[in-house]
Amino acid sequence: MLFRSLEFLKEQLNLYLDTFPPDDPQVPKPIVKLENIASLDEQAIKNVDNILISLVNIAEETTLKNIPHYVKEFPNTVYRNPPVYLNLFVLFSAVLKKYEHGLILLSRVIQFFQGKHSFDHKNSFTQVKGLEDFSIIMDLYSPTFEQANYLWSTLGGKQHPFVLYKLRLTEMQRESRTEERGIIKEIQLNEETLQKITS
Repeated sequence: MLFRSLEFLKEQLNLYLDTFPPDDPQVPKPIVKLENIASLDEQAIKNVDNILISLVNIAEETTLKNIPHYVKEFPNTVYRNPPVYLNLFVLFSAVLKKYEHGLILLSRVIQFFQGKHSFDHKNSFTQVKGLEDFSIIMDLYSPTFEQANYLWSTLGGKQHPFVLYKLRLTEMQRESRTEERGIIKEIQLNEETLQKITS
């Protein structure tokens, strides 16, 4: 689900950016690429002319931890571990040879998510496999100067124009049943049990 969510964002952004006339015909397509910016050395960075999408952090959505761990599938109750809901912190870096083109494209990325920040199978057509039923919400995340400095130091490179988003509620669940039992339909008390309760 992690890869598919980011691949979906790449697809949607490229479709949006393709609607603009090219500001620089030299910029190769697709404009947006899924790439770990931390894995690129200085020589590799010189050959990049794209908006790069990188996953920089993952956090569990703790407010959804109290979901029931069972579901009724007539005639039984199926028990399984509840799904894990994740927030992904996604970095969009403008790594382009011409600084002004990087800023133009980065502003369009922000415009895209300002105009549409919620994605699901009803409002977004996608060719990414495995996203039949999905829900993605994009929130702009603004790190402080100190946090931004720490982030780019961790990524091991010089800072590029960037914007950071929190992708909310990616669901992770493995198809595994921990237990399966019949549904309790009625409770019977015999005389011996009733005496124990009352005594």
